[in-house]
Amino acid sequence: METRNKLIVLWILLLIGMMLHFNYHISGVFYGIDIKRPDANGEEPASIHIIRGIYYHLPFLWIVILLYTKRRITHYILLVISVLYTLSHGMHLFEEISGTSRNFSQLTLLSIVLVVSLISAVEHYRLTRNN
Repeated sequence: METRNKLIVLWILLLIGMMLHFNYHISGVFYGIDIKRPDANGEEPASIHIIRGIYYHLPFLWIVILLYTKRRITHYILLVISVLYTLSHGMHLFEEISGTSRNFSQLTLLSIVLVVSLISAVEHYRLTRNN
């Protein structure tokens, strides 16, 4: 499979992983777990919009860029972005591991997301080398 196609699939998998991550957070409600934040006041903080933009919206843009752009500078920018995503996924997994309550579904999912993100960074590196 061509590297660009691999990267598109990997970004889609990362999107799915983040959607599942959120789903796992709220799934406790089905079992009577109170998922409401103690300081909740009915308004979403600006930070949640930023997180959604970074992990849900921007990957759509990265996919479109991969579909329609072949410029070398774009590949380098996406390489840097993929490394940043990998670092953030690694930190998130570490936070989950070091947390007080362990959700094994989250640990498994976040481990897989980290591996997919690492593969994505490697594939982005290969794309910069081959163009």
